[in-house]
Amino acid sequence: MKYKEAQAELQKVFDHQQTVSVPKLKRLFQSLNISVKKPLGNSNEEISYLKGEISKLKKENKRLKGMNS
Repeated sequence: MKYKEAQAELQKVFDHQQTVSVPKLKRLFQSLNISVKKPLGNSNEEISYLKGEISKLKKENKRLKGMNS
């Protein structure tokens, strides 16, 4: 199934509130390159890490702005 065909079929399902079999839904998702697998690792750890990185970047940005003033 091509991407556009899968997109149209899924839109039709949503528009008409149709039920879809699991195998058909899997095919649609594969065609649309959508993964429903659980991500590896602990997402809370990843979020904490990313928040820390953002904080570091904000501090570095403030420091650099202070040097240019």
